[in-house]
Amino acid sequence: MIPALKAPLISVIMPVWNGEKYLADAVESILNQTFEEFEFLILDDGSTDASSEILGEYEKKDARIRIIRLEHEGIVLALNRGVEEADSNWIARMDCDDIADPRRFEKQMAAIGKSPDAVLCHTGVRVIGEEQYIATQQRFPRTRAFLAARLCFGCPIVHPTVVFSRKAFYEAGSFLPEQRHAEDYGLWGRMLPLGDFIGIPEPLLSFRVHAGSISKQKAEIQSELTADIAHRHCRLFMNLSERDSARVFSAIRDSRRGQKIKEWFWFVFRCLPRMRWQSAEMWAWALSQTLKRMKKE
Repeated sequence: MIPALKAPLISVIMPVWNGEKYLADAVESILNQTFEEFEFLILDDGSTDASSEILGEYEKKDARIRIIRLEHEGIVLALNRGVEEADSNWIARMDCDDIADPRRFEKQMAAIGKSPDAVLCHTGVRVIGEEQYIATQQRFPRTRAFLAARLCFGCPIVHPTVVFSRKAFYEAGSFLPEQRHAEDYGLWGRMLPLGDFIGIPEPLLSFRVHAGSISKQKAEIQSELTADIAHRHCRLFMNLSERDSARVFSAIRDSRRGQKIKEWFWFVFRCLPRMRWQSAEMWAWALSQTLKRMKKE
């Protein structure tokens, strides 16, 4: 048995609700990390399958594991409870159907250690699971400016890859119940002005997609929330009116379906220069997207 650490450097937060199918692989991937200075908080959110029994066996074997049993209250309340119970300032997220690379925490903490203003570190992913649900991955954002631009129309950060500052989490307002199923997307936008987001393009998580994934089950709800949160990000990052923020979202998203390119040009030449942060990466993306849209006209 590995003894519990008095002062863990990371608190790993993993909610579980009826996750028996992939649970053992997820737990093992955390326990086998090369970086061992962590506590593992598992929120059993009222599971009715064999998840509780599986977790109970692991809790007997490794003192770093602490299981918090809840009534079924949903992922937002479970996540907030996990952060509340954490003993570390750095919170690592994990989902019960994914697999972490053995060096994930080692590499993330090393990257965080190089940036005194870091509030979050995220990584690339290797997508696994049912082929019909696997989508093409987009360009990995490396700079705050490009990340902000991407946050204006979607969420480029894969939630279970992140390690974030507990202090910044509370300063940003934590996960909001009203943003359930897009709670991470809303939080990243509120947290981005507070410090550096460190991106590691290397895939340090095998991200599983399948019919039972929350993102597949709640696609319609997520779509509506995404639009609302994207509008807020546009207003926050480019200091736009509510009307113009909605227009930006439409220009970016709907132009793929044949919207007139003049809306895209309006976004690039009138709005993007107002972005709170600027980078060559952001403008390279804007140029590449412009050329693609011009070819479609």
